[in-house]
Amino acid sequence: MTKYLYILLLCSWGQISFAQNAELNGVVLDNEGEPLINATVFFKNTSNATYTDFDGKYKLKSVSGTYTLVCSAVGYLKQNITVVLNENEAKTINFNLEVDPDYALDDVVIIGKSEVRKIEESGFNAVAIDAKPFHNATVGMSELLERASGVKIQEVGGLGSETNVTINGLSGRHVRFFIDGMPMDAMSSAFQINNIPINLAERVEVYKGVVPVNFGSDALGGAINIVTKKAEGSYVDASYSYGSFNTHRSFVNAGYTSKSGFTAQISAFQNYSDNDYYVDATIKDFETNLLSQETQSVRRFHDVYHNETVIAKIGLVNKPFADQLLFGFSLGHEYDEIQHPAYLNLAFGEKYQTSTLIMPSFLYKKDDLFIKNLDFSFAANYNFGGGHNYDLSDREYNWLGEWETSKSLGESNYSDFIYEDNNGTINFNLDYQINETHKLTVNNIYNFFSREADERKAEDDYINDEPRVNNRTVLGVGLTSDFSSKFSTSVFGKVYSYHASALLNLSQQNGIDNFEIVTNGDTKFGYGFTTTYFLNDNLQLKANFENTCRLPVSDELFGAVFGFYVANFDLKPETSRNYNLGFNYNANISNSSVLGFDVNAFYRYTSDYIRLNITYSQGEGTYENTELVKTPGIDMEMRYSYKSRFTSGVSFSYLEPKNYTEGSTYYKSTLPNQPTMFGQFNASYFVNNFWLDQSKLSFNYTLQYVDSFLYDYDAYQASNRAEVPEQVSHDFFLTYSWKRGKYNLSLDCKNILDEKLYDNYSLQKPGRSFSVKLRYFLDKL
Repeated sequence: MTKYLYILLLCSWGQISFAQNAELNGVVLDNEGEPLINATVFFKNTSNATYTDFDGKYKLKSVSGTYTLVCSAVGYLKQNITVVLNENEAKTINFNLEVDPDYALDDVVIIGKSEVRKIEESGFNAVAIDAKPFHNATVGMSELLERASGVKIQEVGGLGSETNVTINGLSGRHVRFFIDGMPMDAMSSAFQINNIPINLAERVEVYKGVVPVNFGSDALGGAINIVTKKAEGSYVDASYSYGSFNTHRSFVNAGYTSKSGFTAQISAFQNYSDNDYYVDATIKDFETNLLSQETQSVRRFHDVYHNETVIAKIGLVNKPFADQLLFGFSLGHEYDEIQHPAYLNLAFGEKYQTSTLIMPSFLYKKDDLFIKNLDFSFAANYNFGGGHNYDLSDREYNWLGEWETSKSLGESNYSDFIYEDNNGTINFNLDYQINETHKLTVNNIYNFFSREADERKAEDDYINDEPRVNNRTVLGVGLTSDFSSKFSTSVFGKVYSYHASALLNLSQQNGIDNFEIVTNGDTKFGYGFTTTYFLNDNLQLKANFENTCRLPVSDELFGAVFGFYVANFDLKPETSRNYNLGFNYNANISNSSVLGFDVNAFYRYTSDYIRLNITYSQGEGTYENTELVKTPGIDMEMRYSYKSRFTSGVSFSYLEPKNYTEGSTYYKSTLPNQPTMFGQFNASYFVNNFWLDQSKLSFNYTLQYVDSFLYDYDAYQASNRAEVPEQVSHDFFLTYSWKRGKYNLSLDCKNILDEKLYDNYSLQKPGRSFSVKLRYFLDKL
């Protein structure tokens, strides 16, 4: 490992020359002389950018040269200034921004280049989605993510149901999730993508394929980073929504930052739903013990879901010894009734599961640590939570809610299972700006997992006598080189390793179990590069490649802590060679219109591909290695906007993941239960000062299309092949905001035509639903 990293560092240092830095500082004010917080200041055609602090002050470092300095803020006209910087010079430039007459609210914004454009103009195949335009609507995180081309979300059911995210053909555990750059590995299901409120996010970053080294990830198919609100000053954001199926959602986010640097923030949210929508199901006749031949429309009767979470942070910001020094604590609880297994042929009436989140956290960040241009961050969290699986019923139910006394205890597996987790993550990152061209990044992330459990209904619970352990670490080193405003590259190397142990029943002879502690582990190496070149101000080319690895996670090795997925401790790590090639085009087609295109082609060559194989009979499954999977594909997107009046976008994705295992029955067969062609269209129209001054009315429409796909490998030629049908759905929401966004009202309708929608075979999603949402927002107390 050390040898590989030294070689990478030596090669990098051989092309580096040092240079002197200049400093630029100033203050950004509005036309009344008040400081503007969170205004963006950046050098045009570079990634060098910053935000203003509580006093409207900013500071930028660069090398000598002539630059175009840009200052922008939401609701204000952008300003450009040409500046000449000399070596070792400290120059002050102040801005006074004028109010944008076309701007009405925080409802629809374009984030400055320092964030969204910075990500999209990098060499990574990435997009950044601004979440703020959706804060007033009852839009979930899944619906926001599906606006990114190449991303498909598969949900098992209604609110709180299990979610599978696919990015360019790789899904599930292949995709890693982060919150503010910190992996969500240590989070329990009480805090996951299926229940996080959209209002918690400022933006969502989607990396398709190659992931920046500073994330410290072993993602195989990409990564999703949820960036939360970090605005300084004082603010309150509170909302409540009510909708179909007795669905309630509430959210409160409040923060305070003093001029002395003391900061405190609290976020709290809850979700509740009966999830009692109608589905088509076969009915079991208890007299004949047979299922009906025809399906019947029935209401789900045992699918209540609710979760409650509180996140608190306290600390210091903008101090000489720390840019951020924050201590946090998160508490969460989840209750989830289980209506059926992973296949809609059985109905449960009493089975449920719970989980808890008890997690302290720590964050320290400091730019220019000890020496100039050396930026350091250290983050850690530790989850003491656990959960409970209840399956003690002596009844058997059918989809009408009828029941009879069962011949066996338990609806799935007779269980009164409790567990406690010790699950933590440590992440440190170093960035060193060597000179005006080169930046060195070193990142190490360590995740440790240990689960202690007790099956209280087992007479001899030998398998839980010892904790199940899975410790993983990823070490990465990268060099980013901005050779000019048009051309930049990044090269990186990574080392992946894991060690797992569990007490397993190796064999059973003459009715005697043979339990032994079994260990498993491996070390893999990876590397890659990205490059981007601007042919002109509007047209960008980008290409990237990586030879990457994904380590098995705990649920795959040990089986689901409760549920329907069994253990496979013999799983191997996956490896993949990922190729991406694309272009980005953005241009002003008139003084008031902007048009943009993104087109990306990709190819995945994945060995020991880990996929979930579900059986028909009981809806149970296990994770298995597939020797070789090849996935070519393409995704594209077009965007159009006219002033602050109208925006629209259309995206399309096509991929063909196939099993290329030699000698397999399924050789060259498309992988099952995964969409291969899908797309989306969305449009928004805005009316300013409707009825009230400083108000905005918006109309928003979304169309989603998913082509049909098979539940089985296409090697089967049976006439009754299980297929998810082609689907088209329509959503609409209307929002009205007044007092410059202080008060907000939204009316939503999802699946307007009440189509039968499926993300997984037989698992019907909710039909037409309505909701109303009230939101109060104040960002300067």
